[in-house]
Amino acid sequence: MTTENDGAVDVTYCEGWDPLVRAAVGPIPELVAGGRDASGEPYAVLLSVQGSPKALFQVDWGHGHLGLFLFDKCARRTREWEYRQLEPGRLHLLRYQEWRHASDAEAEFPERGWRFTMTIDPDGRARQVLSDVGGSRHTSASVPGEYRSVAKAKFGAWTAYVDAQMLGLSGPITLVPAHTPAEGPARGTMPVWSAPLPLRPRNLEALFTPGSRLASDDGRVALITEPSHAGRLHLPTGSLIAADPFYLDDSAPFTVTVAPGDYAVLIATMRWEGTAWEGETPAAMVRILDQPTASWELALLPGEDVRLLGDGEFYGFGVDAGMGCFLDASGRDEFAKLIEQWEEKPNPEVDLLAAEVHAPETGTNLIAYQSGWGDGSYPVWIGRNADGEVTSFVADMLILNDADALPPTAPSTAVCLLLHSSVTDDRREAPFTSPTATAEFMAAQITKATDGWAEHRRV
Repeated sequence: MTTENDGAVDVTYCEGWDPLVRAAVGPIPELVAGGRDASGEPYAVLLSVQGSPKALFQVDWGHGHLGLFLFDKCARRTREWEYRQLEPGRLHLLRYQEWRHASDAEAEFPERGWRFTMTIDPDGRARQVLSDVGGSRHTSASVPGEYRSVAKAKFGAWTAYVDAQMLGLSGPITLVPAHTPAEGPARGTMPVWSAPLPLRPRNLEALFTPGSRLASDDGRVALITEPSHAGRLHLPTGSLIAADPFYLDDSAPFTVTVAPGDYAVLIATMRWEGTAWEGETPAAMVRILDQPTASWELALLPGEDVRLLGDGEFYGFGVDAGMGCFLDASGRDEFAKLIEQWEEKPNPEVDLLAAEVHAPETGTNLIAYQSGWGDGSYPVWIGRNADGEVTSFVADMLILNDADALPPTAPSTAVCLLLHSSVTDDRREAPFTSPTATAEFMAAQITKATDGWAEHRRV
């Protein structure tokens, strides 16, 4: 029999973890897990001592993801390291989270309990949020390289990411294969986990197809009507900007460009069934090619990396005046100046709230539209045909992103590209730093944030 001090750690390969029964589910043979590891398919690994869970890995190299959870004495996950692969053989610590509980009976991940989150950029700049029932405090930090990156270890080398001290053991770890039942629970009855994925587009084609019906999550049904033709957008450079027309100064064009030319702009329209009036603007499109879209990808600005996005997150353009617009990058400065002059001294002969506005010096135009439910942040999706050519740019107002298609809506056949290539054969022999060193650095950051918050409350 093992003791807490002899360092023997049982390794169970499985489908995932069930927080209700607090046990691994769907045990799988090590050989099967190794095959998934090599092919980039997801699996999980539980490290335990005498039946007590100590650490859980969630691995999905197909999406460049490695998640590590540590457990407390009540078999609750209370600390999380989320790694992303940004370069061959190396993992970046994207996010660290820690939870504390008010009692042993409290479930894991309490919504209104104590929580610390640190999100780290590749250059080491970090954002920290410390929250509890009394509110939250946001601070910044700098994370040295030895605490934000680790080598991508070979399959089975779990001590590259977690060591004896992190598991509460006093000596070196010996990994021991746990007994794996011949059959585990049926896959369909197990809790499902997946790598954190950014927001995905849904129903984009349907938003511009009259007669489509989409059931919103609030119980209403949207009927898509004929899209409005807002004119042709002049793109002399082929570099597109999507922005709030009243905040153009810092707007940058997307990294994906198209051939210079004039392109049709369509504004999606809808009404809620059972009403007689038009509904909100669900989307706006710059149509580049009148061809079927085979794939969608998130439009990015220079410096943005979709691999750094968390679950359901996206890069989008901000709206603070209730409107969005499209324009060529060459017209940005002139339009920004025109709008500034108009705001200082409105000219009744110039309607900057019109759908289309022309810039006299550059000869470009700006096509504006109402931004869905108003202010917020909205993604732009790039559509491509089967040959990879750009078919459209679609600004999604997110009104119907979570809606379910109803007959006679044609199902979408386009796939979403996450711009992450699966790499599995790029392992290294050792981490760049000790796991405990990183854990101690995080503990120090929490102490600093906690002391700072306490001081702030005393003022």
